Amino acid sequence: MKNLDKTNPLEKISQSLKNTSQMAKNFSSLLKLNDVVTLYGPLGSGKTFFVKAIAKSFGAKNVSSPSFVILNEYKTKIPIYHFDFYRLKNEEEIANIGFCDFLNQRGIFFIEWPEMSEKMLPKNHYKIFFEILNENSRKITIKHN
Repeated sequence: MKNLDKTNPLEKISQSLKNTSQMAKNFSSLLKLNDVVTLYGPLGSGKTFFVKAIAKSFGAKNVSSPSFVILNEYKTKIPIYHFDFYRLKNEEEIANIGFCDFLNQRGIFFIEWPEMSEKMLPKNHYKIFFEILNENSRKITIKHN
């Protein structure tokens, strides 16, 4: 997964949860302090599962979806902040939860449904796109700006 950038994205087809979990674990080896990862894709495409697998690879326990609480924080060797902006309506709501302040903390940041937060994100971050191919298969594309 080295040499990953927007002109050289990584594109894989996952045929199972096990494949997706392994891909997440491999990707986690690239992550370092203060990296930001945005995740795009429809409901049920595997965004949360991917983040859960990464968080577990860092030693997190009791990993769950932040859909209703907007943010889950995991105390691991590098703190992990997992945001889910699906229920937020606009950029102002994102700002009101203190999102920019969180980005100034020490950690790795995952943002599901990041479209409204894009102006607040650092230019240099990972973008992961999930496409549902069928019930078990996903096309996962990882880019680094």
